[in-house]
Amino acid sequence: MVSWPSLFGYSQSTAVLSASHIQGIVNQTCQDARLDLQSVVFTQRGMKVIENRAQKDEEKMELQEIQLKEAKHIAEEADRKYEEVARKLVIVEAELERTEERAELAEAKCAELEEELKNVTNNLKSLEAQAEKYSQKEDKYEEEIKILTDKLKEAETRAEFAERSVAKLEKTIDDLEDELYAQKLKYKAISEELDHALNDMTSI
Repeated sequence: MVSWPSLFGYSQSTAVLSASHIQGIVNQTCQDARLDLQSVVFTQRGMKVIENRAQKDEEKMELQEIQLKEAKHIAEEADRKYEEVARKLVIVEAELERTEERAELAEAKCAELEEELKNVTNNLKSLEAQAEKYSQKEDKYEEEIKILTDKLKEAETRAEFAERSVAKLEKTIDDLEDELYAQKLKYKAISEELDHALNDMTSI
């Protein structure tokens, strides 16, 4: 059996404890026990608080995990959309490059057409000037044609008159030729009669 002095670290040979001293030790021990009990109570309360905090932290962590999953999903969706946008951007850039090339070709063609239009406009102005000149000549030619037409009509009228005169003259000539032929026949007959008469006279 352990004695009180040896319990508190004193040997019987070195110290003699008085009742008041022992009572002080007991009081101190009780006080320490109460403090330890309070500490245990506080510790239990602290554990409860810690458990509550841990539960809240666990719930918070679960919520954060859910939020993290959602954030990962959003990030993955954003990456997917970014890749899609990047792919579309490459396509758009290529299309833009082709469009710029077509625009350059169109501009060159437009400049060529503008130059051609300028030449055509100049040629048209020249043709209009020539047309005006030709129009004036045409008016002059029409006037000359009118004069020549009038002269032609007049010549045709004279020709018709001449043809009628020629026809009359031809008829007159025909009549004269017929009469001449008749006179020749008469002359021949008279000559033959004269010849016969001369022959008869000679034979007598």
